[in-house]
Formats: sequence, C-alpha cells, structure tokens
Amino acid sequence: MNKILHEISLEDFDYRLDKDRIAFYPTEKRTDSRLLYYNGIEDKIHHKNFEDITDLIPPNSLLILNKTKVIQARMHFKKPSGGLIELLLVEPIFPSNDPVITLANRKNCIWECIIGGRKVNEGLVLTCDLPNLSIKAEVISREINTGRIGFSWDDDRTFSEIIDAFGSMPLPPYIDREAGDEDKIRYQTVFAKDDGSIAAPTAGLHFTNEILGRIGESGTKITEVTLHVGPGTFLPVESDDINDHKMHSEQIYVSLETVQAIIDVLKSGNKLICVGTTSLRTIESLYWYGLKLLRLGISKFDIDVEQWEAYTETDEISPLLVMEKIEEYMIGMKIERISGRTRILIMPGYKFKLVNGLITNFHLPKSTLVLLVAAFIGKIQWKKIYEEALREKYRFLSYGDSNFLLL
Repeated sequence: MNKILHEISLEDFDYRLDKDRIAFYPTEKRTDSRLLYYNGIEDKIHHKNFEDITDLIPPNSLLILNKTKVIQARMHFKKPSGGLIELLLVEPIFPSNDPVITLANRKNCIWECIIGGRKVNEGLVLTCDLPNLSIKAEVISREINTGRIGFSWDDDRTFSEIIDAFGSMPLPPYIDREAGDEDKIRYQTVFAKDDGSIAAPTAGLHFTNEILGRIGESGTKITEVTLHVGPGTFLPVESDDINDHKMHSEQIYVSLETVQAIIDVLKSGNKLICVGTTSLRTIESLYWYGLKLLRLGISKFDIDVEQWEAYTETDEISPLLVMEKIEEYMIGMKIERISGRTRILIMPGYKFKLVNGLITNFHLPKSTLVLLVAAFIGKIQWKKIYEEALREKYRFLSYGDSNFLLL
C-alpha cells in the first residue's frame, strides 16, 4: 500500500485555472452546456453539445444517477452582542442521522455545522427573528471550524419548512456571490428526491427530463443511488503526501433494484455509466461492501468503506459474484435498501471494479476529484483533456460544462 501511495505527488495533478474559466452562473438552459467526449478505446477527444449525450451512450448501457437533493443549508444568526454568524448545516445528529427523518422533525433538532464567525463558544445562544417565526441555535459543542448546534423554533413547522423559509442555497465557495432565486432551481438536478446534500451532484445539472426520456427510449436503463454530498467535496488536498489527507465520510443508500440492474449489466457485458463522481464512488464502494459480505457473512452489515480499503486487497474477486452476494443478502433479509457510509479515496493505482463510463464536470486543481478522473482514464490522459478544455474555453466547476469519459 505505501509504495503505491508514495508514488503520487499532488503537483502532478495541478493545472492553472484562471478566474475567467470558472462558471459563476448557469447557462440559460441546462442543455446549453458544452460536452467534451473522450473515447478511451480510440484515445480521441471530440467536442460536442450536451444534447449529443443521447447519441454517445452505447446501446443497452446502465446509467446511474445520484438522486440526492440539496437543502437550503446556509443560515445567518445574531449573537447576543449583535454580531452576525453564518451556520452551514453539514449532517444531522438528532433525532436521527438520516436527513429525511431529521428534516421532518418539529420544534427542535441537532446538526453538525460549519460555523462562520468569531467567539462562538459552547453554551452561546444565537437567534433569528423573522415575521411569525423565532429560531434559536444553541452551541452544544465546538471544534475549530465546526460545532454541534441545537435548533429550536416556536411554531409547528418541520425543520425542512424552516430552512426553506429561512436558509439559502449553499453555493460552492469559489462561486463568489450570494445565492439567488434562480439557484434554488438550477443548483438542483431535475431528478433530485432525497433531501440531505449541501452541494449538488453537479454532473447531473445538465440533464433535463426530455434528455432522460430519450436516453431511456434508446434502450439504456436508468437507475438511481443516493450519496449526500458534504463539504469535504470542496476541500483541497493540502499536503503533497496523499497519506496525510483525511478523506471525508458521506452517507450512501442503494436499493435492491439498483443492485439487480448492476447484475444484469455485468451479465450482458454492456457499459455501466455513472453520472458524477458521487455516483461512481457509491457504486465502487458497493463492491467493497459486497466483498465483506462474501468473506465474512455478517448479517445486518451496514455499508462501511474506509479510505484505504481498496488498496490493501490483492485477490481478484469477480464483481458479478460480489454483486450476487449483495442481492442474496438483501433478499434473504427482506430489505429493499442498504445504507451506510463511504470514505473511499479513488486515485491512480485504483482498479475499477464496476464502472466503464463517467459523465462529470471539470474539477478543481489538486483535488480528490481530479485524482479520481486521473485514476479512471490515466495520468497522462486527464492532463491532455483538461489542457484541451482550457484551450477551447470550456466553462469549469459546478456551473460549468461537462465531459463524458468512456472506456
């Protein structure tokens, strides 16, 4: 493991991203974005429009979407002294770590939050008074930049309704502007269903219901997973030694229907294509979860994939055998959905088990997402693609253009 990791220098995954290449606003229409298509078999780059995606996905593929939904997680409160404090919801603590349950709670709840502001100590009570609504936020515990915050309010609304009325969309820090009404629509995929993310799975922002319909009509099957995107997606890898980077943990959910769709595509030999790095990390994590089931036979075993787990494994176990074990487990336990967490870090040296294609955006320099792209298509190819996209003036990052990488 150490030999593989120490061969990676973050400087090899850097590139110059000028401010004028960052998309600060979405295109007028979702499908107005451009699409860089890379065919790994031919090792060729093609410049397309996103609407062309329907003709580029191979027939009878399986397309996997992340159906997480971004919540209006950014809120502003006042200290007793009058100073403003920004709170960014990260993950729910009480009454459940499932965002859907906690967002449906009334009167009170507890969240892990990123805290923006000075002198926010344990025991401090922050307030916000709106017409017909008073909200309190008590600092239960405090770390360097984060803390556990207990929210309470004086009417019968759910917390979901509270943040819809009070919060704003948590645009990424590199989009240096306040979120507007348009962002409530455009920083959300058309297939978003499960509340819980504080960042959009941005590869999905280009899709419309019409395009998804055309893809389905072409013979491609579409299925969904859920990975709730946390703030770690924006964190740079600060040390040049990747061993020192602590990968963020995120919640994932996978249905029996999706497991069975993956089994079908493995049996047929057709392509499994993920929309976004979040979908890809979920699907590849599923393999490592299934491998534990296969070897350990643990019942009621939640998904729990650690950062370096994939790099300690030497045996080649058939992905089909692993997925069939998950199906057997779920049917035997009579459960329709498995859930858990993943911290998987995918970088050059990782051997992909299930995914053949990736639709994604252009990512920040020296980020774990660039490492993932380089792992998928190669350390030389990723650089060639990004340099080409910069020359051709593609728009980068969350509201930027798209690329389709097919092996």
